[in-house]
Amino acid sequence: MKGRMKRLACSAALLALLTAAPGIGFAASYTVQPNDSLWLIGSKYGVTAGQLKALNSLTTDELTIGQTLQVPNPPEYASVKVQQNDTLWKIAQRYNVPLAKLINANPQISNPNNIWMGLEIRIPKKPDNYLTGVFPLAKGSYTPFTNTYADSRTWSPDGAAARSHEGVDIFADKGTPVYSALGGTIVKAAWNEYGGWRVTVRVDESTEFYYAHLSKYATGIKEGVTVTAGQLIGYVGSTGYGPEGTEGKFLPHLHFGIYKRTPVYAAIDPFLYLKWWE
Repeated sequence: MKGRMKRLACSAALLALLTAAPGIGFAASYTVQPNDSLWLIGSKYGVTAGQLKALNSLTTDELTIGQTLQVPNPPEYASVKVQQNDTLWKIAQRYNVPLAKLINANPQISNPNNIWMGLEIRIPKKPDNYLTGVFPLAKGSYTPFTNTYADSRTWSPDGAAARSHEGVDIFADKGTPVYSALGGTIVKAAWNEYGGWRVTVRVDESTEFYYAHLSKYATGIKEGVTVTAGQLIGYVGSTGYGPEGTEGKFLPHLHFGIYKRTPVYAAIDPFLYLKWWE
């Protein structure tokens, strides 16, 4: 009886999680690697450590190397099943996705040359444009990130006030180099009470990329200057949330945002672009 009640409780917890977070479903299994944690694995798949723990009915945060976990399908991926005689190269061609991106999207596949019919794999979703962009931080220089766009924020110059977060935060050590994701013209390079030392690059007539909380600018970065994709523009910091010079009110990170200038100036979700560039 106790065993049945425990199974029912686990099923109820899982159902509640899936109901509260539409789109989270089992996609594949993941084998725990050295130095893994629930937080690190959850970051790879766009869920919290608590959600991952619930998905696997875990009673502890401790993991063992080689342990198999059920993992959800991250929101930046679509799920497909391998067809007869498929290879990852064929699938990459079918969906017009670079093979390297397809392999990176499926870390649960230990041998990319060994897949079988019916295996469920992830296909990276493409952004509508800016496919040739460069991720703004170098590989290995930042921690895994999740989508923080539209999260709640409360700081404002006039005191606490609820507002929606207009970008994605990527945590890295202070001083980590920040690179321009696309070429364009710098239209803002000065202090902002929210974003601290920030750079705004107009990449086309309708779009601007926003890099905030910098500790300092790279040499020659100022308004009116043209930059190229991959060019150093500044360094990660924790500036902002106050008058000029304020820093240290949060952990160092890059806040990256994308703004559309027409029909009204407004932020859009940059997460899919960042994951594609990564």
